[in-house]
Amino acid sequence: MMRTGTVVACSAAAVLVAVAAGPIEPGRVAASSQQKVLRLATTTSTVDTGLLADILPDFQARCGCRVDVVAVGTGQAIELGKRGDADVLLVHSPEQEAAFMKEGHGIRRDDVMYNDFVIVGPTGDPAGVAKASSARDAFRSIARAAAAFASRGDRSGTHTKERAIWKSAGIDPAEEGPQRPSWYLSVGQGMGETLAFANEKQAYALADRATWTSMQGRLPSLRRLFGGGSGDENPDRDLRNQYSVIVIDQARHPGVKAALGLQFADWLLSKPTQARIAAFGRDSAGRSLFYADSDEYKATDRVRVESGGRSRTFTLGEIAKLRSTTLSGVEYIGVKKGRLGRHAWTGVSLTDLLLALDPGIASKSRSTSTIEVVSSDGWTASFTWHELFGSVSRGEGLYRAKGCNECHGLKAEGTRPEGKRPAPKLLGETYPVGDTTAMIRSGTAQHEGITAYTADRLSDADLAAILGWLARPNQAGTDDVFVVPPPRRIAMLAYERDGRPMTGRDGLIQLVVGFDEFASRYSHWVSEIRVRY
Repeated sequence: MMRTGTVVACSAAAVLVAVAAGPIEPGRVAASSQQKVLRLATTTSTVDTGLLADILPDFQARCGCRVDVVAVGTGQAIELGKRGDADVLLVHSPEQEAAFMKEGHGIRRDDVMYNDFVIVGPTGDPAGVAKASSARDAFRSIARAAAAFASRGDRSGTHTKERAIWKSAGIDPAEEGPQRPSWYLSVGQGMGETLAFANEKQAYALADRATWTSMQGRLPSLRRLFGGGSGDENPDRDLRNQYSVIVIDQARHPGVKAALGLQFADWLLSKPTQARIAAFGRDSAGRSLFYADSDEYKATDRVRVESGGRSRTFTLGEIAKLRSTTLSGVEYIGVKKGRLGRHAWTGVSLTDLLLALDPGIASKSRSTSTIEVVSSDGWTASFTWHELFGSVSRGEGLYRAKGCNECHGLKAEGTRPEGKRPAPKLLGETYPVGDTTAMIRSGTAQHEGITAYTADRLSDADLAAILGWLARPNQAGTDDVFVVPPPRRIAMLAYERDGRPMTGRDGLIQLVVGFDEFASRYSHWVSEIRVRY
């Protein structure tokens, strides 16, 4: 099969793509056999969408090399890496990738981009998937209706995500043998082939949005039923589809070109390449098919601060000239990644930065203010005026220190966090201590999405203080104050970690909150600070 700029050799198991910097002429590949060759094993979506054909010629021109692309499911790509049959991987299955790195096959793994998964199916939607509130509920509806479902069945990242959704739904459609239900169809092919099969069989399927968007015009019997009109509108946060680049370890696999792989990874993560990834699809599909997500792309070297009608943009150099402070021995706990490492941070406190712009902000007349710290990736961390310029009650301070604010809001007002289920209002409500403790400890469906708060993470006394504040937010005693050891009484914009300037991969300018124990307000790539009244 010939394409402009690509040679594609297809089989049922894989697609081999030799990407050249221009149209391929007869004998071109053979004549370039003495070139350096980078072997890239990747998931089929990067080829089916045309992304690699769009961006790889730039890298080949820069490195004077040829990139041979093997497009398979992520599981197969990882197996190629384990055998040393690839120099670099571009894949999308975080659990498989983490295991691969733990086994010592890779020397570097970085986030590259993301999109999300959607559920597509027959236009008549016999299972009622369009009415589902989550992917798990949608899968349950499909199983109840015994409606045809096309699974990739190839150990790809999409297949791994599909299996995780079935498991969360409490359903195990056996993929082979007599136990497999007749409605469950395992295709054993890539994303494009699976969508074509689903179109022919009037079946449901889980698809990455990029491949679906690029192919939907050729799939008249299918429509998107769950996932919203864009990644930002997807109601299920668990459908995010993260892609990573992994460079294979040459010490473990001597035939691997690790130096060339590192060169490729640096190019892929750079701002210019990331900008091309972010723009890909806008002309043909009307929207980006992938969201650029490298640390280098999101890194910021300046912060715009707005307060009291004043505004100023501080460069990294100007921030470093302000009075510095150090926060030592701080370690946060993330819901998904656990402990995030203990470090010493140096930077400028939020209070000093705000006062440098607006000295009047410390006045009690401004005590109803909310301070928002916004990162370049859209994440917003909020503070009350009292946290930075006054004091808060023990229950209120613990509520935020323990990360409750991430879902329920800064003041427990109830929110609908992006990509998460609505979190109810808690403030002003009374909760029985015993029942609430049991729920928090077990992480039941009532508290879904958050890992259980075990006694070592949240003591009975701390939980009682939080519940007391929720029930009586304005009646705390004068001695009921959230006490933070002085070394941790800092919220800062850090530009050094462990005595060294941070790089783009670290964030350059990070928000570090000493009085929080969880990562709910630990934020990379700060770009803006806004004071709301």
